[in-house]
Amino acid sequence: MLKRTLLCILLAGSCGLMTAAQAQQLIYKWTDEQGQPKYSELPPPGGIPYETVRKSGGVAPGAETKDLAKEQEELARKLAEEEAKTQEEQEQAQKEVQDARARNCEIARKNVEVLQGDRPVVRPDAKGNKVTLDAQQREAELQKARKDLDYFCNP
Repeated sequence: MLKRTLLCILLAGSCGLMTAAQAQQLIYKWTDEQGQPKYSELPPPGGIPYETVRKSGGVAPGAETKDLAKEQEELARKLAEEEAKTQEEQEQAQKEVQDARARNCEIARKNVEVLQGDRPVVRPDAKGNKVTLDAQQREAELQKARKDLDYFCNP
């Protein structure tokens, strides 16, 4: 998404700069009713013959192209940096998800192992007091642990 947006900005900016550079380089020349030559950046009123003349200004020919090329190069570099940064962030996020999934899988394995064993299972209640699970509670917790085991250990 960011890549696409930056590319659109790059293309729009390039077209805009090229159009603006071309528009600023042209001057319209025509002769008025008194025979005087007139020059303008805007075309003459309709029906009057004119010619276009390139503006000779303070900018050397090709300078706009060089500036545009530098801007495009800079935007391309920024785009590449942003893309690399985004890729790195995505890879890091994916690694964190995989690590969390592996930890949760290990916890689910241990929970199933403990709940299937013969030893009594103790856990805190809402007040923080230790309570031993009865057979029905133990079976309910075992079902939850198996569900967690299936979810986290089988991608």
